[in-house]
Amino acid sequence: MPKLVFLGDSVTDCARKRAMRYQGTQAGLGTGWVQHLNKDLGAEYNGLVCWNRGFSGCLSAQLMQQSDWWPDQTEGVPESVDLTTLLIGINDIWHPFWRKTPHNLARSLASFRLLIETVQLHSERVLVCEPFALPSDQVTADWWPPLQALSDGQRSICAELDAYWCPMQAALMVAAEGHPSDYLADGIHPTDLGHRWLAGRWRSYTADHKLLA
Repeated sequence: MPKLVFLGDSVTDCARKRAMRYQGTQAGLGTGWVQHLNKDLGAEYNGLVCWNRGFSGCLSAQLMQQSDWWPDQTEGVPESVDLTTLLIGINDIWHPFWRKTPHNLARSLASFRLLIETVQLHSERVLVCEPFALPSDQVTADWWPPLQALSDGQRSICAELDAYWCPMQAALMVAAEGHPSDYLADGIHPTDLGHRWLAGRWRSYTADHKLLA
């Protein structure tokens, strides 16, 4: 009976309904990859429970500032869930570009480290999915150096803190070669195909590492 929490930004949020009356419903999971996983895994695991805690627009430093960033006991969350998945960081790259301000990756990675350390107090295992983007009108060649630096930093912290790291960027580039907008509508936000790809990538990784066993 896996208990799963998904943390992140708009890629995870996907217009989820946040009011308490929606908790435990499909509407509370949003319309993206978390909903797809809940449907598919629910057919395999009796008693599966998923909580979506994606917050659109969140930077790494802002996630734990949200008032309900972690599900509370009124939603039936146990003292420790089985697996928490974290996908965060693309806004740390995107926002400085459109605001024309410098990137502060040191702050982003310090916040990411604190987030992992905090989540590990509440979760048996932590899985981090690499933040990703695809070329588009706004995702230009200037994105790749800071995005790579962010990914390298996150991966290093995961290795240090014994969190699992699921690579995404390279595999997505291969899958979407020649038709990036079929997967990420604007180079950042997944289409339905992109969400299904993300869910499939998550399932393959968790199966290979027996994270739901």
